[in-house]
Amino acid sequence: MAKRRSKFFETRYFAFVIGLVLFLAFFAVGTWTVWLEGLELAAFDSHFKLKENIQQSSSQVGAESTTRSHRISEDILIIGVDFNSLSRYGRWPFPRWRHADLVNAFSRITDQANRERALFIDVFFIDPDRVVEDDAALVDAIADSGRVFLETVLTDTPAGIVDQHVLSERQAILYEGWGTIRNVRGDWKSMREFLGYEPPLPDYAAAVKGYGHANFIADLDDVYRRQPLVLKSSELIEELLLDDLAPGYDVNAAAFERLSWTDTDGLTHDVKLPLTARELERLVEDMTENAPVVIEDIDGDGAADRSYHVLQRYRDFFVPSITLSLALDYFGKTLDDLVVEIGKEIVISAPMKWDADESAWLPYRVLVKPGVWNEGELIEEEIYRAVPEIRIPIDGQGRMLVNFMGRPSADSPDGVQTFPVRSYAGYADKAPPADPETWRRPTMAAKGKILMVGAFARGVAQDEKPTPYGLMYGIEMHANALNTIIMDNFLRYAPAWLDALVLFAIIMLTSLYSSRISTVWSFFLTLFLVFALFIGITLTFDYRQTVFAYASPALGSVFAFIAIVAYRAFTEERDKRMIRDTFGKYVSPRVVDQLVESPPELGGVDKELTVFFSDIRGFTTFSENMSPQELVNHLNVYLGAMTDLVLEYGGTLDKYIGDAVMAFWGAPLPQKDHAVLACKCALRQMEKLRELNAAWPEHKRINIGIGLNSGIMTVGNMGSKIRMNYTLTGDNVNIGSRLEATNKEYGTNIILSESTYALVKDKFLVRELDNIRVKGKNKPVVIYELVDCLESLDPPASLVDDVKRK
Repeated sequence: MAKRRSKFFETRYFAFVIGLVLFLAFFAVGTWTVWLEGLELAAFDSHFKLKENIQQSSSQVGAESTTRSHRISEDILIIGVDFNSLSRYGRWPFPRWRHADLVNAFSRITDQANRERALFIDVFFIDPDRVVEDDAALVDAIADSGRVFLETVLTDTPAGIVDQHVLSERQAILYEGWGTIRNVRGDWKSMREFLGYEPPLPDYAAAVKGYGHANFIADLDDVYRRQPLVLKSSELIEELLLDDLAPGYDVNAAAFERLSWTDTDGLTHDVKLPLTARELERLVEDMTENAPVVIEDIDGDGAADRSYHVLQRYRDFFVPSITLSLALDYFGKTLDDLVVEIGKEIVISAPMKWDADESAWLPYRVLVKPGVWNEGELIEEEIYRAVPEIRIPIDGQGRMLVNFMGRPSADSPDGVQTFPVRSYAGYADKAPPADPETWRRPTMAAKGKILMVGAFARGVAQDEKPTPYGLMYGIEMHANALNTIIMDNFLRYAPAWLDALVLFAIIMLTSLYSSRISTVWSFFLTLFLVFALFIGITLTFDYRQTVFAYASPALGSVFAFIAIVAYRAFTEERDKRMIRDTFGKYVSPRVVDQLVESPPELGGVDKELTVFFSDIRGFTTFSENMSPQELVNHLNVYLGAMTDLVLEYGGTLDKYIGDAVMAFWGAPLPQKDHAVLACKCALRQMEKLRELNAAWPEHKRINIGIGLNSGIMTVGNMGSKIRMNYTLTGDNVNIGSRLEATNKEYGTNIILSESTYALVKDKFLVRELDNIRVKGKNKPVVIYELVDCLESLDPPASLVDDVKRK
């Protein structure tokens, strides 16, 4: 027998080793590379598309509930510059007095308690208008309103020296009015730096109630899923020469100052301060090797008179997004109330909400379950959740995942609107004069709302950007970000250990079933597992606002299936070779082929077969004339010749029983002429034995007896799973053995039973011997001596080919 493979390398066990290797590989790839980032982002978008946030009116037991998701704030209203507005006012941009009318339409109402909470205008006022009076009118309207928020934009590179100075003065006005974020912790130095900005004109900056940056930053696939709630605006204080630095140099880190240098690839490197002698030495080495050199030609002769390396000293300002500023105003908080920990969270403690009816700030709460009404009667109360603090998860760049509430809104109430959208023209035409006596008494349906004004028609300022729901106007992206904050409905990534646990469980589960069930079932089960995983992660995404990695476990499952199937194929092929090597010694090649296709298992079947027994006569006396080694060698020659003939005539060698040989015909491959083949083989063996005896000395000559019987016998692999033999059992097997022993009594060499004779009587010459009772059997059996064959003894050509294959 070929050496049995170690249990460790059996597929059912080694599959877990494969799974462990794949787990470590996918964990490393997902943790330290961005190779799977594209797939993760695509899966992330799919979770959004499966959510149902806008619900149709439904009736349950006669009760009706709201048609809009309770996760969407009722206090956010988009005022869109739509096609209706463009048709009425002409092409964009509108005159600034038109924006003044819009602002005045909301501020000039009799009952100021019914006014909006804030008015955000998503329009840039960077350059003066051609009509000075229009700028003055809009600035006055903004100042009179006292609730207008404008935006600034941070840029990677600064403007020219003159322009940058002017823009810095404007930005400083915003800082002085609304402030910057000062309570910043964590690794703020590693945040991306923005060296330029585009703030509004000075008069606008001074008139607004608050400001914020309008930056959105796309992911690797150019889709916008996050908004940086905090950006780092870096102001250059001075440039320093590397040669002028000395140990002990330091900056005011409490004021967010830092010292940095830029390498030849444009990457910024912060210097560890205070500067020690060792750090200075390392800095000189790094900059000498990697920093660009500044060369000066002082005397103008074309030759370098001076070369040096430059470092920059910056002061960083942390600028809030416009949505964070609007949320703070909504909660009755300021930037000084924020606690920002870069890479972890932004904390807004004790948020409040202004109640105009009570004229008081009340503790903030969010709607958890809307009320249910039946024909105007409230039958189920609304359920609220108290919010003692807002914790906004952010990454190392201050970015928050925006929990988009649905597909882009239509500009008409007749279409699907995730957020309510009203036409700019519907309000701008309603501005009353400055005289309070002329102000309207009806409200503008904006009580306590955050009004967000922006482009809502294609081609207006090219303000559409790709999001998980497709192209969306910038103002609605801001609305989704703001809604995420004020509804305390944040998306949080699952902890890394939990993602790793899911990855491990999925890969190991795939390894378990792929190593134990058929490849076809494993394939379909893997497809089901990947699909079920996606549905489960989507449900967790929607109901628990938790984002699990999908690409890693899904691909891990697929790769585990493929790897284990490949390993099974490899090892099964090796097992087939082992079967060929092992059984090829005992059966013909055709039998080996069948065993390869259907590996041996326990059990058996009843078949009509012919069994063959042979034994050496007087073996004890015969063996006494030879040494043990001579006896073994002699028997091997004899048994080898007899075995070759069994295989040549298509028989299956069952076993050697000392000097006896047991074989059979008709299994495992069916043979119609199994009795004929057995008889021919017996006659040919006698011929062969005579040839062998003629070449041997007298004391080594062998005489044998052969018994043949045909009938129903049980054939199959019998034994244990550890060791089994393909063999026969049954009464007809015992009869064959008895007939072989009967040769001694009649002095014959080959005896057939009557059942065998009935199958071969037309092809062989036989002599009837007797009607005997075989030991162990009550029924008499007619026996015959096989004398000769009436046709050629040669085996069929197909069997000869099989032998040649061996």
